[in-house]
This record gives sequence, structure tokens and C-alpha cells, in this order.
Amino acid sequence: MLLGYARVSTRDQNLGRQLDLLTAAACSRIFQEKLSGKNAERPELRKCLEFARPNDTITVTELWRLGRNLQDLIAIVGDLRRREIGFKSLHEALDTTTPGGRLVFHVFAALGEFIREMIVQGTREGLDAARARGARLGRPPAMTTEQVQHARDLLGNPDNTVSSIARLLGVSRATIYKYVPELSSPALRVAAAPLELPEAAGTHGTANEPLPVPTPPHARACPTCRHRPSSKHELQLHREGLETVWLLPDPAQPATAVVERWHCERCQPHQARIIMCDMCGSTVMLGGELAAVDAKYESDAVVLWLAGRGWTRRGEHWMCGQHQ
Repeated sequence: MLLGYARVSTRDQNLGRQLDLLTAAACSRIFQEKLSGKNAERPELRKCLEFARPNDTITVTELWRLGRNLQDLIAIVGDLRRREIGFKSLHEALDTTTPGGRLVFHVFAALGEFIREMIVQGTREGLDAARARGARLGRPPAMTTEQVQHARDLLGNPDNTVSSIARLLGVSRATIYKYVPELSSPALRVAAAPLELPEAAGTHGTANEPLPVPTPPHARACPTCRHRPSSKHELQLHREGLETVWLLPDPAQPATAVVERWHCERCQPHQARIIMCDMCGSTVMLGGELAAVDAKYESDAVVLWLAGRGWTRRGEHWMCGQHQ
């Protein structure tokens, strides 16, 4: 079946000449639209391409009626060829169903490949030049130097909490801890003596057979306070907050056991300490009495929880189970 496609750029222009030529070319069905070729979304062209079946031929009066540019034209005709659909342009006498037409298409494809390689080469040269000038490439930092200094200044006031500073700067608590590493120093002042664990720790696991590290919940609502974020920005902070597991004293046996909790920005404990892996930055947050500022040692319950999930201590530093 011969299918026709006619297009003009503005509504004031007339499709009559194209329709007459496509009708004379014996096109059984003609798709037509009045839309500029610079638009990537052309509904009638999409319908025409979707309607075509193997052994059909799509016909246009001029090449530029089909593609916005050479690359767009090559992409469309290449897709048609993969689907075993022919393409014909009346003005250029191009017909991909004939050997001569296929030769012309190969020339177009070679030009397209050349253009793509030139774009890649130009991009690489631009990146190399930017690196030589000292430009920072990649994702921008979550906090600027001024914001980091502002956070440090605010932390000097004991009335300010990490949560309130994070909300003020529009970032998560985890981001504050990442860019202000001195906040984690209290959690690293632990006893340097080697850790002695019982041969079997029961439900706490053992160093040889660690339990899997708990994964954050995937629900949109906070599992602790049930808050649901109302904006895209708040949702991002919400998800970042739930990526970190919190350890709190077990209400049933606060002196000997801990419970795992996940908190969003709204319900995170004001008093917190951080245990961070020196190798990859993985964190575990301590809340409540476990986060006492004057605590010199980690409680036995916290140590057993960490060791049961593969964490080890080297001198005054912790490493998670990924770096055994």
C-alpha cells in the first residue's frame, strides 16, 4: 500500500499542490497536517508511521516535508527500513525500494554517522577544556561553601538543632552531617580496646554470620509519624531522611536492647549521634539516651547490633560490613 504524508508550516499555507501530487502517485491514504517542521511532536506523522505495515511505502513530495533536519530524516527512514517499510520522495526521485534509492540512503546514513561522531568529539574536547580551566563537572554540590559556613555558625548556638538548620537551608539532616563532618566526631570517640563478643549473639547475629542491614521502607508516608510530603521538594527530603536507620532504647529493656526506627524530617529526635563508616560514609543514627552528649562509649546493645550486622571497629573508627 502507498501511504502519503503532506505538511505545510502554517495554517495560511495550502496543502492542495501536495495532495494533488500524492494522489497522482496513487497513494491510497494521505495523512496531512499544518505544523512547523521544527516541532518534534507531529501527530499526523506519528499516525502515519504507526499505521504503516511491512511492504508498505510512505511517500512525500519533498524530503524536508518528512524530517526536521538530516539527522531526523535519517532516523525516520532508518526505522522504516528496519520495519521493512519503503520510503519515496517525488521531488528528489528517491525510492528506497530500488537499489539506487538504497544507495542514496546509505550515503545519508554515512553522513549522519559522521555528524554524530563530530558531536561526540566536540563534546569531549569541550569537557577536556573545561577540566583544564579547573571547572567542576558533574552534579552540583548539595550545599555551597557559604551554606556550609552558615550551618557551622548556626550550630554554635545550642538552641539550634540539626533538623531546624536543615529545614532552614532546604536540605536533609544527612546532607548536614555529610558537609559538616565534625558533627560525627562524638560518635567516633569509642574505646580503642578490641571488641569481645560472645560466641553466639542469638537474635543479634554474630560477626561471622551477620544479619542483613535493615532497608528503609518504601511507603510514601513516614512509618513513625505517618506524615505524607505535599511537594516534590519535600518528598525528596522525606526520602533522604528515611534512608538512614535509627537506633533507640528498647522501651521493654532500655538498658540492654535497642529498636530500629525510621524518621522523616518532622519526627527525627532532636538529640542525635552518628556512627559513620570511614570507607563509604554509611551511617547509623543513635537517638534518645543513646545519643547522650557526654557518652564516652557505645552501649553494649548498640555494639552488639552493629557487630551483628558486620560492622567492625579499627582503633577509633568504624567500618561497615561491606569492607571486611
